[in-house]
Amino acid sequence: MGDDSAADPVAVSAVLLHWLVAARGHITQEQARDAVTWLSDTLGVVEDDLVYAASLIGHPDAPGVTFNDGVERFGGVIPFVLYMMLLSGALVATVADGDTEWLRQFDLSG
Repeated sequence: MGDDSAADPVAVSAVLLHWLVAARGHITQEQARDAVTWLSDTLGVVEDDLVYAASLIGHPDAPGVTFNDGVERFGGVIPFVLYMMLLSGALVATVADGDTEWLRQFDLSG
């Protein structure tokens, strides 16, 4: 019954988490702030929630957040994964000038 082509939610969350945490070591705090501002301005996402999730990318105003903290704050894995997806896209838009391949440098394989 299951769709073998469907993405494994655990794998998706692991990849996103790794991309964001790895990116944190390659961006400045100002770039993390710019990504959050871009998301808030472009998509109208509540900035307080974005800042909370942006702890993963080193936002200077974010508290220290673990994956479990994010899951608890946002009410489950899927809502927190959505924030991680949004942040990944915002980094592509603001840091990588729209180059989606930029995130690939942070792939788990290498």
